[in-house]
Amino acid sequence: MELIIGKNSGFCFGVKRAVDGIENDCKTYGKIKCLGEIVHNETVVESLEGKGVTFVDSIDDVNDNDILAIRAHGVEKDIYDIARSKNLKIRDYTCPKVVKIHEQIKEAQESGYDIILIGKKSHPEVIGSKSYAKKVYLIEEIEEIESLPELGKVFSIVQTTFSMKKYKEIKEKLKLKYNNIEFVDSICLSTKSRQEECAQIASKVEFMIIIGGKNSSNTKKLYEVACLNCENCIIIQDEYDKKIEECKKYGIIGIMSGASTPINTIQKVADRICNLN
Repeated sequence: MELIIGKNSGFCFGVKRAVDGIENDCKTYGKIKCLGEIVHNETVVESLEGKGVTFVDSIDDVNDNDILAIRAHGVEKDIYDIARSKNLKIRDYTCPKVVKIHEQIKEAQESGYDIILIGKKSHPEVIGSKSYAKKVYLIEEIEEIESLPELGKVFSIVQTTFSMKKYKEIKEKLKLKYNNIEFVDSICLSTKSRQEECAQIASKVEFMIIIGGKNSSNTKKLYEVACLNCENCIIIQDEYDKKIEECKKYGIIGIMSGASTPINTIQKVADRICNLN
């Protein structure tokens, strides 16, 4: 059996920064609240809970004077105002690439642009980014472009972990609809590299395994990429998933992980595959 593991697997920069930061905060402060999952990976979340982190769904669940960690995906703009009013100590781990999108959306509004944000509407990064302008048109599917109104000068930006394939299709159709449109291709380099490498590996293996949290947007995109290039693909969270046993029938197996999957989880999956034989 041959096993090919993607070189771009494991934590991306933004996730590593957030996880390392909040782990250090646990040592410093003991108990910390985090608004939403710090990253979309159950293994990571459970590990941090054991170290003193409480994940909450609303800023209302955070008491005055608590320590509040902001997750890698970012939060809505008004959360910061509420946090300051409650005298919270903010530990902000919003990915710098997401912060840049917030700044660009704010600047575009101040410059009089109509703003189109491309991304998954329910994703926390998109929800947070949208809050940095009074009016933002959200596009997740190419069919939604037809319902967009006539606009003036248009500024378009995209979620950092969005599908490159889908983005290119949406971008081309937006160009046809609006003559005066400016694009910022803000899909991060890590996302691009993973999707490109995933396609390359999937095209030359018999069986492809994608590892990542069930709520991870970038992991789901990798699975879509894998399925376009390999007939036999599975998506799993860890080495305990019974679907791994399917790989016994194949000689060349590929592995790629989402941006919030720890290296040790990837290694455990690889070890289990080897032990099957």
